[in-house]
Amino acid sequence: MDLKETIATCICYIEDNLYKKITLDDIAVSCGMSKYHLHRMFKSLTGESLMEYVQSRKLSASISELKDTNKRIIDIAMDFGFDYEQSFIRAFRKKFGFTPLKVRSEPMSLVIQEKLNIDEIMSVDNSVIYKPFFMFKQKFGLVGIKHKIMSKSGDRVANLYGRDFFYNEKQRISNAVDPQVYFGYTDWSENDKGCIYYMPSIQVHDYKQTPEGMEGILIPAHKYVVFRFIGFFRPDDINGRQVGRLLVHMYSKWIFNSGYKFADTFRFEVIDTNLSKDNYCELDIYQPIVDGDRTLTTL
Repeated sequence: MDLKETIATCICYIEDNLYKKITLDDIAVSCGMSKYHLHRMFKSLTGESLMEYVQSRKLSASISELKDTNKRIIDIAMDFGFDYEQSFIRAFRKKFGFTPLKVRSEPMSLVIQEKLNIDEIMSVDNSVIYKPFFMFKQKFGLVGIKHKIMSKSGDRVANLYGRDFFYNEKQRISNAVDPQVYFGYTDWSENDKGCIYYMPSIQVHDYKQTPEGMEGILIPAHKYVVFRFIGFFRPDDINGRQVGRLLVHMYSKWIFNSGYKFADTFRFEVIDTNLSKDNYCELDIYQPIVDGDRTLTTL
């Protein structure tokens, strides 16, 4: 079972058991995955914990019971697996800002949690990506070793350069912000000539202080769209084919239909190796964007 199928099984189990008490152990057993990995993957992918999602689904589903039936609130609470009426009321008010009684008695609009749409998840080998998130980053400096990579060089060249830098070279950089956070900077301004420039690097306090054989660059302040690539593999095993398929998804399925445009001719991936344990990896790809038609529209 691949990761997308695992998540689909997880979501179906939750929907089938909304009217029961659900535990993380129950969901993990249904998916055939450890609860530790399931919790970690779901939260990294969606931004909320799996059990927060379960409760949100239960509370959202309970609104129909409040509006369309005359059931007592205590009975609705019990129907959805809450042990006590007051537990249900507190959770409901925290989620929606109103008590169940107020929602039942007065007309109002609420933001509810619908079932997670599995079709919005893309599976790439033993990994998945979901919806992008947005981030504004102030300018920051990187120091690394810049390489020119020709298109015909194959999809593992950047990976080889990255591994060599991370294990053999980065310790020469004395002013790192966090030496365990890897940045893979890609300049695609000459992509039309059949090449890119790839710089394995780490963030530094002063990009002008560079060891021999390395370069420093200043990344300008930008708004970014960020796609998180999650999977059960070692960061060392990432290759260009995987990242390339993710980029195709980013650009063809989202950016080109979003109203945003590229803001610059670079992107970078970030891997926090402090999180990469037990063959688990999170890779974030940052693409600078702006609104409208002011800037670049092609790679």
